[in-house]
Amino acid sequence: MSQEMEHCQQQLKEKGYKFTNQRKTIIEILLSSQKHLLTAGQIYDETRQKNLPLNYSTVYRNLETLLESGLVKRVSLQDGTASYEYNRHRHHHHLICLKCHDAEMIDYCPYEDINRYIKEHTTFYPVEHRFEIYGYCEKCRKNMKRD
Repeated sequence: MSQEMEHCQQQLKEKGYKFTNQRKTIIEILLSSQKHLLTAGQIYDETRQKNLPLNYSTVYRNLETLLESGLVKRVSLQDGTASYEYNRHRHHHHLICLKCHDAEMIDYCPYEDINRYIKEHTTFYPVEHRFEIYGYCEKCRKNMKRD
């Protein structure tokens, strides 16, 4: 078992959950995907392509357990779609294509500058932030030029 999977098994155990084959499969799909963010439906489709006997509700229930354990993060996109990513415990944000919904991670975070401004100009106390940038990936921009 890889070091990453051993970490997942330990994390689940500490939270009182079992490291089932279904949870392992979902984690493997999130880790190996070319896309950074996947919907529950996309994860389900991946399990079907691998001929794994998981139904959609099983995928969704296990995603909820992985969220509760801290192994997975949910990102709510602008259109209301819930997408999931493996929680690498590294602060990052996303560039999200409005056409194909593919996402790219960026390590840059403007929060410190924004937080400094908030402290200087308001009495508000922020505790969390989310920052996604929406636009078009290179592939979709090229296809739009052809249309």
